[in-house]
Amino acid sequence: MGDILVKDEFHIEIEPKNVLRLIQCYEDSPIYSEVLEEYEQLKPIVLNRIHPKAVICFTVIQEKYADILPEKSPVLYSIATLGEEIGELARQYFSNDEYLKGMLVDAMGDACLFGMEEDLKAWIKTECRKRKAGVSHRYEAPVNIPMEAQIIAYVETKAKETLGLAITSGYMFDPVKTNCQVYALTKNEKMFRLEHDCRECDNVNCEVRNVLPVTVTVVTAKGEKVIECGEKETLLEAMIRDGIYLSAVCGGNGTCGKCKIRLLEGNLSITLSDKNYFTEEELENGWRLACQVHPKDSCKVMVMQKDESDFEVLSGYRRKTEKKENLIEKDYSVAIDIGTTTIAITLVGNTSRDSIDTYTAVNQQRAYGADVISRMQASANGKSSELKLSICKDLLTGMDQLLNRNGLNAMQIKEIAIAGNTTMGHLLLGFDCSKLGIFPFTPVDIGLIRRPFNEVFGDSFGMECPVTLLPGISTYVGADIVSGLYFLGFHQTDEINLLVDLGTNGEMGIGRHDKIITTSTAAGPAFEGGNITWGTGSIQGAVCNVDISDNQVSIRTIGGKEPVGICGTGVIETAAELMKAKIIDETGLMAEDYFENGYPLAKTTKGDSIVFTQKDIRELQLAKSAVRAGVETLLLRYGVKYGEINKVYLAGGFGFKMDQDKAIAIGMLPEEFRGKIEAVGNSSLGGAVKYLTEKNSKASLEHIVHVSSEINLANDIAFNDFYMKYMFFGEDE
Repeated sequence: MGDILVKDEFHIEIEPKNVLRLIQCYEDSPIYSEVLEEYEQLKPIVLNRIHPKAVICFTVIQEKYADILPEKSPVLYSIATLGEEIGELARQYFSNDEYLKGMLVDAMGDACLFGMEEDLKAWIKTECRKRKAGVSHRYEAPVNIPMEAQIIAYVETKAKETLGLAITSGYMFDPVKTNCQVYALTKNEKMFRLEHDCRECDNVNCEVRNVLPVTVTVVTAKGEKVIECGEKETLLEAMIRDGIYLSAVCGGNGTCGKCKIRLLEGNLSITLSDKNYFTEEELENGWRLACQVHPKDSCKVMVMQKDESDFEVLSGYRRKTEKKENLIEKDYSVAIDIGTTTIAITLVGNTSRDSIDTYTAVNQQRAYGADVISRMQASANGKSSELKLSICKDLLTGMDQLLNRNGLNAMQIKEIAIAGNTTMGHLLLGFDCSKLGIFPFTPVDIGLIRRPFNEVFGDSFGMECPVTLLPGISTYVGADIVSGLYFLGFHQTDEINLLVDLGTNGEMGIGRHDKIITTSTAAGPAFEGGNITWGTGSIQGAVCNVDISDNQVSIRTIGGKEPVGICGTGVIETAAELMKAKIIDETGLMAEDYFENGYPLAKTTKGDSIVFTQKDIRELQLAKSAVRAGVETLLLRYGVKYGEINKVYLAGGFGFKMDQDKAIAIGMLPEEFRGKIEAVGNSSLGGAVKYLTEKNSKASLEHIVHVSSEINLANDIAFNDFYMKYMFFGEDE
């Protein structure tokens, strides 16, 4: 028998809102006033009928209890009761059909029992410290220990003698206003986990449910940061909320495997998604996906994702300018391109009408998904304010950098022009995105929008200039494409040109000054490393160039750094080289030697093999076929053949870096385009700069929108036929 102590002095206060919440009566209820009045009348009666008393017992666990805690573990049993009179009072009211009074008395009894907690916990702490012990865990039946635990506690505490309790054959206490806990003791005198953990309780509809957040120490390349993770949050969501950026290509659905973390201390359950992405050895070493983890206790993790702060962002664009000497700039404007993956911000001199300086960064909304569909869903699921805050923070950071680097103040900026796809514009302005992803894909507003700075970004930055969002054509052909068409002079030329903007989505337009047809194809994130086994963004160390000769692989990485993964251009090059080496056939089937484990390209500094797999080939086939089918459909619907196209403009960072010959080799672009292709860089940013620096720019943009129409490829039979045809590799499909 252990060390038994009894306490019968408790200071209990009950609040009406807590009692009424237990019976689900709230201030907006039509009977709230009536119930509150009844409560006030019953309160003194109830307080006179409660007789709070508690017993605790310091002992060790019995052998038959070893499945809950290790045998002979030190524990503390605690039983607290209000006595039998409060229960009798409730039964009396119910038997007299006074149900409201009966419910209130029962709820007030529960509130009184909860009210004993603070005094009880303080008492336990005092007694534990006398014994140089702490509490590592609180167990309660039937939440995390079986009901049999209550009879063991009943015997160990001598509750019949100390509290006057009885216990039924079903292990229930009599009187019923009694509760029991088992506390695991520890030698750590500073640890006192005495709170009830609602996280472990199945009663999710409990009116007093209050799940305390757990603390998680996150180790990144920048150091350690302690954050809190709520009950319904994944670790990824908590990290994003606390300013720890982690790219999540799939939007946190557990399907891309990119948000890797490693458990250093504590426990994290292994999920089905974890099993899909990690080996048994990796799981044993603590590897998990942050988007699937729901920490139940304090832990320490390390972010295993490669840092994207050195992401290569394309800000250049084709432009011929004359050198202007000895010009003094007084005022400036700012041109912005908001891409799904990256952002680019250019400072423009209002006198020279030329670009002065440019800032680029990753769009940290990537933490909510790699593509616009993921962002739409995140916004519709209650993340709209977080997404707006994220992009505003990115843009303000960039503008602040430009001002500081060039010794300017905020009042010298006279106008801001922004181009971006429709979803990015909606998220920036806080528009409702719920209809963007649902037929008929209705945007809130895609006209040219002009707003005061503070309406878009708030008052804290100090700018007072207007902000203009350039117009779009539809939900999926946004201002970035209109800006690109404007930049490339589609509104002025008599020749038929084709613009293909390759990025997270494949948007394109064909035409000339009097007629333009546009479309968007869901190329997916493969061109930016998404959904590729070793895929990564355009960061230092990403494999970007591949050559295979006599089955010997030669690679080049961004920045010449040690290889860490494969970026989009590396994906194209690898496929083209594997096809040339006959390691994959025209259907995309990989040779048997590599079918199971993939083709090795390089090794990381840790010795891990960077491979290109059969799954990766299929991902590329889907992406390249979507682009080719989109191009073919545009030509068909415009009524022109390859030879009638004057220029093929490839826009975007991926198109700028891509080896055009290899893109043609795998059939992503037709052989007939050879010699006509021109990489034009960030045409969206170029169009935003052009809007700020040329006269009649507003009219030109509106003209482009007026003469443009859109094809919905999902409803186009020809597109589906082309899509299947160009799934094969090479030009002889």
